[in-house]
Order: sequence, then C-alpha cells, then structure tokens
Amino acid sequence: MLSRLQDFLSRHRRKFIVTGVLVGGTIFAARYAQRRLVEFQEKQAREFFERTRRMHHFESTEKTCNQVILGMGEEMCQAVLRECSTDELLEQLRQNPKNKLELWEDMKIVAFTRLATYVYASSMLVIALRVQLNLLGGYIYRDIMTEQKQITDELKQQYLSLIRHFITESGIRDLARYIRSQVIAVIKSMPLSQQLSLNDMEQLFWSLQMSINADTRRDPNSRMSKYLMPSQNPSHSPLLQQMYNETLDLLESEDAIGVCSHNVSRGFVLACDAIAESMGQTLQHLPPGEVTKQQESQQPLKFNQPASSTSNGSQNLDNPTTSTTTATASENNNLLNINRVLMALAKLIPIISGITSRGFDSTARPINLPTQLLTFYVVAEKTKTLGANVYETFSSA
Repeated sequence: MLSRLQDFLSRHRRKFIVTGVLVGGTIFAARYAQRRLVEFQEKQAREFFERTRRMHHFESTEKTCNQVILGMGEEMCQAVLRECSTDELLEQLRQNPKNKLELWEDMKIVAFTRLATYVYASSMLVIALRVQLNLLGGYIYRDIMTEQKQITDELKQQYLSLIRHFITESGIRDLARYIRSQVIAVIKSMPLSQQLSLNDMEQLFWSLQMSINADTRRDPNSRMSKYLMPSQNPSHSPLLQQMYNETLDLLESEDAIGVCSHNVSRGFVLACDAIAESMGQTLQHLPPGEVTKQQESQQPLKFNQPASSTSNGSQNLDNPTTSTTTATASENNNLLNINRVLMALAKLIPIISGITSRGFDSTARPINLPTQLLTFYVVAEKTKTLGANVYETFSSA
C-alpha cells in the first residue's frame, strides 16, 4: 500500500508541485491585494479627511476675511472722505460768493476724484486682504498639519498691520492725489453747461480709467503694492520678511492685476447705475406736459440748464439728494427712456457728490455707492477664486 502511494506521488509529483505553487501564489496574491486594498482605502480616507479639514479651515478663513474686509472698509471709506472732502466747498457755496463758478469747477474735480478713488481703493483693499488672509491661512494650516508653531500671534498682528499703510499712512493719500491729477487732465476742460447722457458718462468714466491706467509707474492696477504696502518691512523677522515678499509677488502677479482691472471696470458700471437711479428719481419732478412731449418727439430731453444751476448751485449742493427724495409723479419714469435724457454737467455734480458723500453703511437704505462697491467686490467670483488659489498654494506647499 505504501509502495503504491509512493509510486503515485512519484508519477504525479510535477502536478502536485504546480498545483501547490498555483494555490500558494493565489493565496499570497489575494493577501497582497487585500493588504494593498486596505492601504488604498486608508490613504483615501486620510486624503478625504485632509480635504475636509482643509475645506473647513478655508471656509473659516473666508468668513474671517469677509468680516475683516467690511470692518477695514469702513476705515478706508472714512480716509477717502477726509482726503476728498467737499465740506469746505459746500460751506463757501452756501455764502453765495462772487467766485461761485470757480467753486463749482473745484467741486467738479473733487466729486469725480472721490468717485474714482472709491472704485479703485475698494478693489485694491479687497484684493490685498484676500491675498494676505489666505496666505496667512495657508501658513497656519501647514502649522496645524505639521504640529509646528511658526505663526505666532505677534507675527499675525505684524503681518496684518502692513495694510495699515494704505489706510492710515500715505496709501490713500497718494492714490487720491494721483487720481485727482488724471481727473483734471480728463475733465478740467469740460464746461459746466455741457449736456451729458448716460452713454456719455460711461464714455467719460472709460476715458478716466484709461488715463489712470496709462502711467505704468503709478497705475493702481499693476502697481497696487506701491499704494497698499510699505516700501520696506518694518520687522526683522525672517519669516515675516518672507511673507512680505510673497505678498508683494502676489499683488504684482498677472492674476491679481487682471482681477483688479475687472473689478474697477465693474465698479464704474455700478457708478453709472447709481447715477442713472438718481437721474430717474430726478425725472419724477418733471411736469406731465414735458413727459408727454418727450414721448411724442422721441428726442433727447434737455433740462436743468446751467444758467439756473449756477444761480441755485449752493442750494443744490447744500443737500445733493433733495431732488431725488420726493416723488410727485412716479409714473413719469415709465414714460421716459433714461438713456435718452441729457443733463447739464452742473446738475450731475450734486448727484455724483451725493452718491459718494457717505462711507460704508450696510444698514443704509437705499445702499450708497461705497457700500455697493465693497459688497460687490467681496462676493465677486474672480476675487474669491484668487483667494482660493492663494490658500491652495500655501496650505499645500
């Protein structure tokens, strides 16, 4: 019996060896595949947990960023109002002086300067804080993942205080003075009696924007870091110096320049919309006869001629929104095409001054232009994408 078994094993030895190898290899491969599957699942779980954790941290950074922007936006608006104040001009106009025409010319320059400064300064502030807070958030997230403590509270305060140069030092002042020089170049020669439509205002703002952007040394788009940040880092911390340099590089990048240029263009569109709304409210004071005549003739309507605007200038400038608060014939707006209306520049100045006469105020109704600008820039998709890219870069570096 034993010899038969030995003989059987001898005859089929190769088959047993091959079968053993196949069975053993299959078991080994199965265990190896199972181990690799477990490792893959663990890796996927870690990556999912890291993405979720990073997403929550990014969302928290975004909320903080929005709060900081709106908080510092109030200070920025007050700085613009101080730099482009019309209080002294208004007080002189109330006294009905002999040089009233000169005062109106000064008022024209200040009104357009303040509006353009709001448009540029709001965009620059939002972009700078998006970059700063997301860069800082990326560093903090890396500290959390590596269990280090490179970013201290003191370093946070020193880094975020760099933007104070823009608001409390020379940033806003330099920006407003440069914009004023370009406003004078574009608008100085325009007489107060010139009749303008909304399309004319859009072209005027476009010309002003092109003039402001033309100087490559002082262009607020491509040279925004010149206004936003101090020329040198006041601290001697190597890490803060590194973050300062990285911030400058980001603010001077093509992405940031493109976002700022897009925001500025959209800001002037918002300004035109605000002017159109005020003009529409002013049209409600027209007599029904003039409305009917306008509807029949389909010709651009001219009203508020400069002669009366000059004689009553101080009264209109005392309260720029007087002509926009009382609706005596609200149905007139439905009969007039606001794009066909012509208004003397002397009458547009109180409107432009009125929509920029107050700073950021989220509770004001209707919402004034500075509040509209900051709110729009905060939620603008391009600005949010810029911040997300900065966070992604520095949180995974």
